[in-house]
Amino acid sequence: MKQFQMRLLIAITFFCIAMQSVSASASYKLFGGNVIFEPVPVNPLFREPLADPFSDSSSFRRLVVTDDTSAPRDVFVSNDGSYERIAFEDDDPDHTAYWQMKSAVNIGFLRFTSGPFQMEGYLRGGINTVFEGFGSVDCMGFDGMYGAGITVKLYRKLAFRAGFHHFSGHWGDEILEDLETYNPDATYDKLLEYTRGNTLQAAVSFEPTMWTRFYAMADLPMQHSWIRPGLFVPSYVLKPGNFESQFTNITEGEGLSAIPYDSSYRAWIIELGAEQRFPVSSLGSVFLACDVKFHQDGQTQATTGGSYSPGNPWEQEYTIGGGFEFNQTQLGRKVRLEAYYHDGRFPLLNYFFQRSRYIVFGIAING
Repeated sequence: MKQFQMRLLIAITFFCIAMQSVSASASYKLFGGNVIFEPVPVNPLFREPLADPFSDSSSFRRLVVTDDTSAPRDVFVSNDGSYERIAFEDDDPDHTAYWQMKSAVNIGFLRFTSGPFQMEGYLRGGINTVFEGFGSVDCMGFDGMYGAGITVKLYRKLAFRAGFHHFSGHWGDEILEDLETYNPDATYDKLLEYTRGNTLQAAVSFEPTMWTRFYAMADLPMQHSWIRPGLFVPSYVLKPGNFESQFTNITEGEGLSAIPYDSSYRAWIIELGAEQRFPVSSLGSVFLACDVKFHQDGQTQATTGGSYSPGNPWEQEYTIGGGFEFNQTQLGRKVRLEAYYHDGRFPLLNYFFQRSRYIVFGIAING
């Protein structure tokens, strides 16, 4: 499965490069000029959120956690019928800085425009990684993500996007070496990873003015999909290729007992956000942005050794900040300087169990 994911990610990358090489200004009039066709429009109808740590945009950032408990120092494993955290380094007040790098893109293609109505396909994907900003600058892991679907936009203000989405985490080899060195006697049944592949995703974006934007997204696992760790799998999900319970399949592989969940648990991820720009002459614009996520898998309390209850709260996280976006563009992509404060999960999928508060600043290119 991992080989298939990497091959697909590579194929998407080359496709994106090929599509971007097509003349962005090319457009064709159809049906007597009533319909405009653009093979590869400059900007996608649905822009990637500015403040989402996992948006499909490219960036290079410096990340500094604000307290020692926010620094990731453990891996997540299943052992003897339960989930555990095993440390790969000592608590160190000097080990609080990291480098986050993303190479990702969000493109629209085959756009049709007729009056106030626009429709296009979209393809997005990339790789996200974090390195330690100290010592030998070890790679903590990387995430692969991709998605595709259709976007419809009305009156150039209200956009609807629907399709599938995949993202999965991978541990860094150097971290696993550190784990073996630091904990040579550690025993566990299985090293756990975070996967959601594939899921259905729907989103809406409203731009009442060219400077203001509000958006909402919802992510829901398909009936046949892969989800890890096991206690995050809704009971309705089946193993791709057959009708075996994926909940039972994954938890048994982790050495845990499969306890059916309430039908209301569907591992939803709900995301809300807002963005505001303030133009500065012809140079660009100052922007403010916030993003909030709600994870229904927080009801499982898997990361705290608790148990599932439909009355448990969803896990919440938020990101807030801003920066400056330059007007100069290349193939419709704008460069921005940005800074954010985040309270929530560490920005690598496999470290979902690590609650972190951090400040991040750097440079980004919109997706």
